[in-house]
Amino acid sequence: MTDITKYKSVAIDHDCYSKIKKLSEKLCPGAKLSLAAVVRVLVNNRVLFEELADDNHPGTGSMN
Repeated sequence: MTDITKYKSVAIDHDCYSKIKKLSEKLCPGAKLSLAAVVRVLVNNRVLFEELADDNHPGTGSMN
C-alpha cells in the first residue's frame, strides 16, 4: 500500500501523459525513467532555474 505521508497523486490529460512517456526515454539516454521520475526531474530543474534567476536578478523570475 502507498505511504500517504510520502506521496500524492495528480491527474493529467492523455496528451500530457503521452508527452511524459516520450520524455521518459529521452531525458536519460540509455535508460528509461519512470513517469514520476520525469515529472520530478522537470519540476526540480524548473525550481532550480527560478532560484538561480532570483539570485541573479532580485525581484524577477517569480513563477507567479
